[in-house]
Amino acid sequence: MSRGLPIKVNELLTKSKESSLLAVDIYNKPKTAFRSGAYIVLMTIAWTSLFHAIFEKKGIKYFHKGSNKRYIKIEGEYKAWELNDCLKEYFKENKKEDLPIRSNIEFFIPLRNKIEHRFMPELDSETFGECQALLHNFEYILNKEFGDKHSIREDLVFSLQFA
Repeated sequence: MSRGLPIKVNELLTKSKESSLLAVDIYNKPKTAFRSGAYIVLMTIAWTSLFHAIFEKKGIKYFHKGSNKRYIKIEGEYKAWELNDCLKEYFKENKKEDLPIRSNIEFFIPLRNKIEHRFMPELDSETFGECQALLHNFEYILNKEFGDKHSIREDLVFSLQFA
């Protein structure tokens, strides 16, 4: 556990980092048929948890409100923002340098929805570069918001490939 961060921030940060490492592990595993699908779903969880950790650290309420202006609860817990809502809040200043990162994440949201709710065709060769960028962008925001001590790059290795 990291010192200096509140427990909830640490829990969200751990979930985020673990999810990203699992995504890479599955993506690099030979003979895995659902590699892109699993990677996209796990990286969506990683990004959402990372944004929640950032908002928690900054004291931003990242929960949905109902028409009565009260926070919505599902199964006894507040309904947290989905990734789209997190992007709107985090990138609300629309800085030019943030646009490629935001666009990269936005590219995966409809794919994640398709994976979860409909049939997904094979995507590995078409999304490799975007998947790589998603991981690099994740590491960049993680380090920007929480410092190098939370970096995941030391936990990753280059995968051996024939191509």
